[in-house]
Order: sequence, then structure tokens, then C-alpha cells
Amino acid sequence: MPLAAPVTTTALLSTAPTLREPTTMTDFGIAHATVEDHVGPFLRLATRLTPAAPLAEIELEANEAVVEWLHLFSWDAADRGVVTPTRRLAEGDLICLHAGPYGTADAVAQRNGEPMRFPDIKDGHRYLEGAAPGPDDDHQDAAAWTLVELAGQCAVLAWEYSGSLTIEVTVRDGRTRITSRLPSDTFHPTGSVDWEGPVGWVALVPGGLDEGTAALRSLVIDEVVTAPDLSGMPGDPEFPCVVANSWGVQENTSTERIIGMMDATAAIGAEVFVVDKGWERSVGDWHANDRFASGMRWLSDEARSRGLGFGVWCGFGNADPASPVALEHPEWLASWRGMTPKLSFGNHALCLGHDPARDWILDELRRMVDEFGLTWFLHDFESIARCDREDHTHDAGAGEHAAERAWHHILRTLRTEFPQLVLENCWNGARPLDLAMVRSHHTTITEDHCRTHWNSLAKVGLGRYLPLDWQSAYMGADELSPRARIAPYVIGGPWVLMDDPETWSDETREAMGQAAAVFKRWRGPLRTATVRRPIVDVDSVQATTEDGRVLLAVSLQGDVDEVHVALDGLEGRYILCDEWTGETRPVTLDDKGLRLAGSDGLLISLTPLRTVADRADA
Repeated sequence: MPLAAPVTTTALLSTAPTLREPTTMTDFGIAHATVEDHVGPFLRLATRLTPAAPLAEIELEANEAVVEWLHLFSWDAADRGVVTPTRRLAEGDLICLHAGPYGTADAVAQRNGEPMRFPDIKDGHRYLEGAAPGPDDDHQDAAAWTLVELAGQCAVLAWEYSGSLTIEVTVRDGRTRITSRLPSDTFHPTGSVDWEGPVGWVALVPGGLDEGTAALRSLVIDEVVTAPDLSGMPGDPEFPCVVANSWGVQENTSTERIIGMMDATAAIGAEVFVVDKGWERSVGDWHANDRFASGMRWLSDEARSRGLGFGVWCGFGNADPASPVALEHPEWLASWRGMTPKLSFGNHALCLGHDPARDWILDELRRMVDEFGLTWFLHDFESIARCDREDHTHDAGAGEHAAERAWHHILRTLRTEFPQLVLENCWNGARPLDLAMVRSHHTTITEDHCRTHWNSLAKVGLGRYLPLDWQSAYMGADELSPRARIAPYVIGGPWVLMDDPETWSDETREAMGQAAAVFKRWRGPLRTATVRRPIVDVDSVQATTEDGRVLLAVSLQGDVDEVHVALDGLEGRYILCDEWTGETRPVTLDDKGLRLAGSDGLLISLTPLRTVADRADA
């Protein structure tokens, strides 16, 4: 089923009496949406959901444009890369970006002229038959925000909506139009409706894509992200935390093994322990299995006695076909176009848009948080499901929309009722990724490979839009020297230790302890730091704080005794500190960059001499 035809009429944005309209907005033509308020350069848009009509349509005078979007960081990163792609559009060009829980499959379907499906696991992790979108395809999967550089300005459109939506950018007749809608495949209510739609944020800022991303990042930090309340955790930790997670041994866990992992990770500075998948009887049966005979509350108390917060993994939107909830309530399962697919780990999706299923899930989560003594909650799997069942409480043509609303209702209810609970999103590599998902959580997984190379790339890509303390970085067991593997994880976080401590050498334990101390020392200043990738042929991350200090992580591999690093935007006199050893020396930076000696992972900080002088005066 094709997308509904775009509406082409536009209206010049008028200034509401109560709105202090930024002067940069006068060139906008906005149709369909209503301006409610503004935050900095961003207008807050209210929308209505009407079948076949766009959420919003924005038109500007420009006969060419450069579009930037964010690919989601999942298992396809090795094939497509984890950088932010751009596309230059001229007269007659179009690009359609598909956001939401099945964005890649949707983009492939639309590219092939096929109807959207509810993909199951045989499709290769949300892909339909065939390859994922190539770099030149007119349909791409993306996060729910888009930046368009045109005529010396950058337009930014970002949505608070975790269901499927599209953002289409076209250049026609000397004008650039940005049109966003819910696809008619997934939103076609059976009755006459006029529902409240998602919130949108739109800005027009002077400059190019870098200025646009900086504005979006400031909006996220100032308006969307909420720092977690860690007062319920032992040890008075700060956010982002050093977290230990049991998935390095996958489901080969037990009470005894978890205790051993707690001891090992607490000794090197972990502040939270999360028991990943494998503790439950089955997905959908959220009680401890026989390997955890002492129960999860006992483990929680043991964690607290070691100075650790405690969390568990949960795929609350899913159910094993043999679980009690699936057997007793098969009518709660999501189905679409006659299919009830099996998704991650062979599980079905429960339809969150069906009120009885939603309410049961919320009650189960309340029980778990209270009964288990949780301070951290990690959720996963495919919760926002497509469903067109006529025996559910949602409109048969708007099941995914109902599930999206229920998903956030569940998460935000937990945040309200348990304010000291940290909510982490682990949706198979940050999908969906939109401002509503950011608002409902405290952090999200950065990428699914759990390897130094992919993490350093993803950290820079995602850090273009989100604060560094909102990116859970899972560190697996790379075949690298300890410092080379660890160094990039010190920047950003939460830093999640996810390999088996039984495999650690003495060198690894020492390096992890040193790195955890550096991580904790820098995590406060790095919250609002800008992140980029310096010009160097190895994995690296450069973070610059508001006062001009820089933390640089470089992962050297193989027989490399020296590396040349061109640091973006830095010049003048600095104090260089080797964060592993504490040794310092003065350096002068210019366009030639730095030559750094080392043979594995480097952690280097650079402090401007003026900052040193200011501290001395204070």
C-alpha cells in the first residue's frame, strides 16, 4: 500500500500573541501542525492524527538541500557503517526516511514497492527479503529526526514518537518541502477519527549541519533528558554509572555465578550489577527460575552489601509461546494481516495496545521492582507491535499507534511510581530512536556489537545529537590488549562491563580499575561535552568540555609505537596528562597535531593553560 499523497498547501507561520517568535522562524511555511510554544530556537508543534493527512509540512525557498539523518546502530553496522550519512538534493530529487521499530524493513518494503509487514525473525533481524537500503536508495531507515541544510541555514525537524513515521524531503519548483506522516500502511483507522498526534520540534538556525545538530543536542539536554535519581543506590554514585552485566556468559548463569561476578566487578569499581537474560522462567513468566532458588531479592540484598545497585533484564512486551501468559491469554498476542510472528529468541509480541495486556504488564513490572528491590531496569525486544485484531480494545487500523502510546504509558508510570529506578533501553541497538524514547528513559544502548571499534564509531555518531551520559556502552571480550580495548569506553557511558570476569588476567583487572577511576573523575564534566572523531587511522574518541578541556581515547592495535593525531579545533598551549599514569607535560598545539608514543590504549587529557591559571587564582 503506497504512502498517502502529500498535501502541498502551506501557510506562512503567524505569530501567536503568547509566542515570542524567534526571528529565524519568519521564513518557515508550516501546514497541518499548530505552534504551541518554543524552547530556544525550537518551535513546539502540536499535531492531529487524521488519516491520509501529514503530521506537518514545512516549506522553504531553496532549490537545493543537503539532508542528514542518523542510521540506527544495530547488527548491520558492519555492512553500512555507523556514521551519519548525508544526501545532496537538487531539483526533482526526493529522499524518504523511515523511523520507528521496523524502520529498516519498512524502507526495504517501500523501496521494492511492497506493503509494509510485521517482520519476523526469518527476515534476518527485521529485514525483508533482500539487502538493506544502499547509500543511494530513495528510502532509508533513520532516527525520528532530520536536518536539512539550505541557503545558509539548517532546518531541524525532530519527533516525539516511537511508532512508524516517515520524513520526506523533496525539492520541487525552487522550493524544499519537508513532509512527515504516519504511513497509511500502519495508520488507517476504521472509523472517523481526529486524535491528538505526536509532538514535533522544528527550528531554523543560521549555519550548516553542524550548527543544526548542536541546536538539537542542546534541546535534548535542556528539554528532553532527565537525570536519574540515584539516591536509592548504595555508595552515593554519580551518573553515568559503571555497570556490570552478566550477558558476557549469556544464559549460563546461576546465583553462585552471579555472586562471583559481583565480587569481581565490585572490586574494580562497578556501581551497579544487572542480571541479563537467563534469570526468568521464560520470557513472559517473570519469576526466578530454578538456577536462582534463593530469589532475586536475595541477590539484590547481596549486591547492596557489596555497594552495588541491582537490576534485571526484561523483555516485557514479549512472551514465549509456551509461557503461562501466552497459553492462558492467546487473545493478547499481536497479529497483523493474519500473521503472529516469532521475533527475538522465538518469542511472540504481546499487544500493548490491548488494554488488558497493557495493564497486566504494568502490574507485573510493579511487582518486580518492589519484590526484587530494583534500582536499575533494562528492557529489550520488540515491544511496539503491529496489530489489526478486531477483538482488541484498539482500533484495528491503528494497533501500532496504540502500542506506542501504551509503551510510553508503562515506562512513564514506572518513572513516576519508582523515581529512584533507572530505566535503560536495550532495543537491539537503539531502535526506535526518537525524542519520546529519550524522554521515557535515562539511557540507551549505543550499539549491538559490543566491540571497541563499533562502539567508538557509534559514540561519535550518536554523540552528535545526544549527551555523552545517555549512551550505554557495552564492552565485550575483544581480542585486544586490555588498554586498547578499554580506552574508548572511558568517554561517555554508562560504561557496561559485559565479559566474563573469570577470563580476566591480572593486567586486565588492573587496567579496568585504573580506567574506572578515570571514568568517574571525568563523567561530570563530560555530560555536556562535544564529541568527535579526531583525524587518526585508529579507533579514537575526542571529547571537549565546556571549559575547553579535552579527553582523548585512542585504541592502538598491533605493532604501533607512535600515532599522529590531528585534533579538531585545538591550538595553543596545554598541559598534557597521561591519565593512566598521571604524568604531565606542557605541549603547544597547532595544525600539525600531536605525536603520541604508546603501544596499546591511550587516555590523554589536555587542559588549556588559561584553565590551569583560572583554577590557581580560584
